[in-house]
Amino acid sequence: IEKYSRVQGDYARIMWSPSTLIPPIFMTTENGLCSEWNDAMQKLSGIKREEAVNKMLLGEVFTSNDSCCRLQDHDTLIKLRIALNAVSSGQDNIEELLFGFYHRDGSFIEALLSANKRTDIEGKVTGVLCFLQVPSPELQYALQVQRISEQAVACAVNKM
Repeated sequence: IEKYSRVQGDYARIMWSPSTLIPPIFMTTENGLCSEWNDAMQKLSGIKREEAVNKMLLGEVFTSNDSCCRLQDHDTLIKLRIALNAVSSGQDNIEELLFGFYHRDGSFIEALLSANKRTDIEGKVTGVLCFLQVPSPELQYALQVQRISEQAVACAVNKM
């Protein structure tokens, strides 16, 4: 029990540290409810913890409409749903899924999502732990150039 208490204390210090070294983190339950939304995630999104926790992560927190954390488009919502469902069903963790959403102030944020399954002591999946990495302006520019190139290739292929 002492070891468990120490781990819980470490977990709380990491989750709620105001340090810029701690990335934006959010978690879901096995049913898709948002169970954590740390300080860095609040700053990145403009959404307060109490607005996110105990709501459906996909559909209520991350949405395709103007409430809460609006995603870039409906396809992004579907892409996130497929990825998080795969992780929560026990498939491989996700290392870097690129997706975009809007801060409450209207600014657009592109981030790389890493998602890992959370398990209990018996190995049963109990939810998903997600970290976001926000690329530097240079990397964001490179990603934008890559997307434009991919779109140009797709257009060229469609014209054939």
